[in-house]
Formats: sequence, C-alpha cells, structure tokens
Amino acid sequence: MSYGTIVVCGGGCYGGYYVRQLARARAAGALRFDRIVVVDRDAQCAVAQLVHAIAVDDLAGMQAAGWSLARSDASSGMPVPERGYRGLPITVVTSDWQPFFTEWFQNAIVSLHAAQHDAVVPSPLMPHLLSDWIESRVRVHRPDARVQRVPMSTVMETPWQRDAPDLAHYASFATWMCPINCIEPPRCPETRGPRDWTMPAAVRTAVDDAARLGSPYDVVALFQTSHRAFGVGMFDVSNALAADASIMAHADRAHLRLLVASVSHCHGALAELVSERGEADRSAGASSGR
Repeated sequence: MSYGTIVVCGGGCYGGYYVRQLARARAAGALRFDRIVVVDRDAQCAVAQLVHAIAVDDLAGMQAAGWSLARSDASSGMPVPERGYRGLPITVVTSDWQPFFTEWFQNAIVSLHAAQHDAVVPSPLMPHLLSDWIESRVRVHRPDARVQRVPMSTVMETPWQRDAPDLAHYASFATWMCPINCIEPPRCPETRGPRDWTMPAAVRTAVDDAARLGSPYDVVALFQTSHRAFGVGMFDVSNALAADASIMAHADRAHLRLLVASVSHCHGALAELVSERGEADRSAGASSGR
C-alpha cells in the first residue's frame, strides 16, 4: 500500500501509538508514504517531543517520549532506535482539528490529483468533526440556504446507541470495551465467534429503509475507517472529495437532506443535516440568475 500524506489526529498516547506503528510498517515494507502529519493543539505534545528528539538524534529523548528502542547492538552496547525510525518523514502541526481539516480538505478539493493518495488516521476519542466539515461545505455550495443539524430520524439496528448533546448519534455493535489496536478481523477477539456485522452495511440498510418509507437522503457522506497495516485504521481523503462532489451536484435543490457517517466495521458516529431555502431565498436566487 502506498500513500502520499497520512494525517494522524492527536499527538498524545493514541497518536503516538499510531505513529510508532506506521514507522514499523514502513520499516517492514508493509506500507509506503511520503510523510506523516500529526495534528495536535498542544505544541509540546508527546509526538512533538519525539519528532524533536528524532531530528537531533537524541536517543534518551526518544526513549523519554515513549519511543521503543531496540536492544543494545553488539558493537556499542548502546540502545538504538528500531529500524526505520531515523529519517522518518514526520511533521507536527499545532492546531485544533476542525480548522485544520477545513483548510486541508479545501486544499485537497483544489488539488485533486495531489490528494488522491492521502489518508486520515482518526482518534478513537475524536468528536464527529466530519459532520462539521460537511456542514461547512453545504454552506459553501448553498450560500443562500439555511443548514442545521437535526436529531437522527433513521434508526440503526445496533445493540448500543447514544445521542450526544450536539445531536451526533453514536452506534456500536460492541457492548464491551474494544482495544485500540483491534483490526476488526473476521473472528471477533472478544466473542471468539465470527464477526457477522459491519457498520457500513448497516448504514446502507438504514438509508434504503429511509428511502422506502418516503424520507430519502439526497447525500450520504460515508467515511469508512478500515485497517491498513500494523493495527492502524484510516479513511481515504477521496471519501471527502466524493462527499463534496455529491453536495455540489445537489446544490440547486430547495430541500436537501444529508447523512454523515464516520464508521469502522464495529462503531459509528452519525449526524443528519437539513438545508432549506425559503420562498424568499428561492426568489432571491432566481433574480440573481442562480
């Protein structure tokens, strides 16, 4: 597998784990990428300290920042970084996630060819940022229309579900705590039985049910995080580009209903958005030539 830029959300314990695993996958030849970009609002996060230690070849600093060191080599008796850690193409961007992705996805839309091999490693504790970004794209493509998040009207058939105060809807097929490095294999490590569920299929079933009941979604923005290598899950930036293209294709409608789903096989964060033009809005649009 080959990637351009891989963006890792967070430079703390989760982000640090993902960076280490990506470095190991690269060293083992399981993954190729041009660079890693870690986004964290803390300029002194663990990964930032790690990147500095790598840059100055500070072994003690690498170890203090949580970097695993190989056993002492026979010649010097000193611990050395694992193969592939030196020269790792990694950058830390100090920013909140939402403004970072607003700008980064916008650049991807402008430079489609350059971004087609990019991917994002989300944090397991990340809010439903993708719904915020989709909402911002609706405002771009429909500047004369209102847009708001509304309570989910589609029922997911999962054993665990919760609504958040910001109207995000969280669903899971797991009623237990999953490990951070679970790759969601065909046989579930918790139940020891076959994993006969997948959230993307459940979302599509819910979308089909909504259409059958007369409340279809005009745009379904599906961001699927899947395991790529060494316990690291990602979704492709092409998902964001496809969602933006779908919004643009439906921009002229008076009423627009959208479902945003950020999912893995076992878990999902969903949100429903509605964008409407009033009579005054439509009249103004017609008079301006839209």
